[in-house]
Amino acid sequence: MASKPVAEVTSIDKSQWKPEEYGLCYHFVNFARLANSVVTEPGPLQGWFSEALWRHYSYAPFNARVMENYHSLAFFYGYNAPWNIYYRDPGVLERLELALNYTFDLVGENGAIPEYATADMDSPMLAPSSFGMEYMSGVLEIAGEVLPDDLKHRLVAQARKAAVYVLTSDESWDHARAFTNQFLGAMAGGLRLARLTQDAELRGFVDRAGEALLDVGNFMSPMGFLYENSGPETFAYFFTTLSRLVPLYHEWRDDRVLEVLRRHCAWMSRWMLLEPDGETVLLAGSHQTRTGSGYRLATREMTGIGELLVGAPDERRFMKLFLRPQEAVAARLQDWEANTNLVGMLREQGKKQGYNPVSTMVGYAPYAPPADEIAAVRSTLPCTDATPFADTREDDRGNQYVFIRYPAYYTGLAFASRRTTAQHGPGFLWHSGAGTLILSENGDRACWETRAGAAGTGKGGALAKVREGRGGQEVILRYADLGLTKTFVFRPEAIDVLLSTRSAGGQSVSERIPLLLREDDVVHVDYGRCPAGGMGGRVLGLVTQTLGIERDGKQVLLFDFGTPVSASLKPTYDPGSYVRTTLTFSPAAMFFSRTGYRVKIGI
Repeated sequence: MASKPVAEVTSIDKSQWKPEEYGLCYHFVNFARLANSVVTEPGPLQGWFSEALWRHYSYAPFNARVMENYHSLAFFYGYNAPWNIYYRDPGVLERLELALNYTFDLVGENGAIPEYATADMDSPMLAPSSFGMEYMSGVLEIAGEVLPDDLKHRLVAQARKAAVYVLTSDESWDHARAFTNQFLGAMAGGLRLARLTQDAELRGFVDRAGEALLDVGNFMSPMGFLYENSGPETFAYFFTTLSRLVPLYHEWRDDRVLEVLRRHCAWMSRWMLLEPDGETVLLAGSHQTRTGSGYRLATREMTGIGELLVGAPDERRFMKLFLRPQEAVAARLQDWEANTNLVGMLREQGKKQGYNPVSTMVGYAPYAPPADEIAAVRSTLPCTDATPFADTREDDRGNQYVFIRYPAYYTGLAFASRRTTAQHGPGFLWHSGAGTLILSENGDRACWETRAGAAGTGKGGALAKVREGRGGQEVILRYADLGLTKTFVFRPEAIDVLLSTRSAGGQSVSERIPLLLREDDVVHVDYGRCPAGGMGGRVLGLVTQTLGIERDGKQVLLFDFGTPVSASLKPTYDPGSYVRTTLTFSPAAMFFSRTGYRVKIGI
């Protein structure tokens, strides 16, 4: 006989809800869709989620990550609240048990949980094992008291096997040194499981991992970031890391967790650029090694983070810039309470969206700093400090970063000896009075690079020699594969870019620079001008010796090519008056296969 479908939510009595529970409303309204997607009929797929609501990119019956929504089933089965019609519902328990048993059957003998193939073929399995056991420990936390004893015992055994695999196996540790956040899930989940089951040995495994947390050469780089694909994931993927650091600290009140956050925030702040309005912060993320991200800071709500920021006059304060201000949170709560069609609205959203598992951090205290406190933090970003410096940092993974500050401008460059999503070269040029003028992006998007034929220095594996000379800081790179030598000379008032193309094999060489213009900017050439907002999405072809950028009535940037060159401006319009524009030109020959140009920075 077919199982009775789980009932849909038809109405919400807001008087029964606490403000900190409002974030669960989407999951609650659309829960029946998730629950009824569990296959209840006997057969090889019994317990599988028959609708791709989570992990769409790798939706397959061998992928245990698809099954992580068992935590959502457990949450609504075990969460005792007056509004929760699913609390201890037999139909929900039936589906929870089937989903857990399906997941347990996927797990390898050593406790490793598969993702991209069956457990006997998939490798490495750090991420699905770490995050999977984290969700399993969450099931025990929220629903352990109301689960049948036999199911509870199987859950504890499987979660512990996965935790031991992650925290003790050599292959897991080796992979974690390149992808640290995937290790943190098992640390947080392992501590939770150890607390709930009084497991001193499991607690000891986490303590051993904690001892290595700050070790340079293990998980932490000399620059301050945790490794993601053996390099930094400064902004985009860091919030996956943060979602593990928060519960880790709640379970393990150790200052090492706070130090991880402090070091990463110090690193992150170097790539955060405050615009002249004093409110907008742009993110320079071209150096990120795994995923792309937007270049404008977006705020969010996050529970539990407040306890990691208590009494934080150090660099942890920069975390507040990513949090929604207290005033905005209060306005959102008021909108929620005033909405007369929540069920209908959220049901419509559910038709277009997936169903992420309910967070394992539900129940942590909300935190939102006041707007004036956030404004005070913005004013202390490193880019606002005009004290000149030059700082070069390297690690043993082939990563190198150069930061240079003069009173007129601030720039950061990234280089690496291997290929990742990162772009290599200058990441940004920030003007002390006009804000960001040049901004590279990662992936396949525009960056400040030299192109030789079809290849470019943005993906060229080379580390720089940095030295003081020619009245400034010289950054010298030799790209053997491209037959190029490129030198940046950073002076207080200008940047000289020098190229040697003698070994380029006759390939045409061009320079590509990603300008970040505003609609009100004016582009000047030798014979005229053009408003940036008036390019109309068309490529602007030019033959000119100079190209200047005027912002707010002042020339802030001037490219001096030395002699007239053929150049083009290709704009891409974004919301908020930004005009991302790629400047492309072939540098003029100077002598003996050497070319170059000068970038003058106006005060």
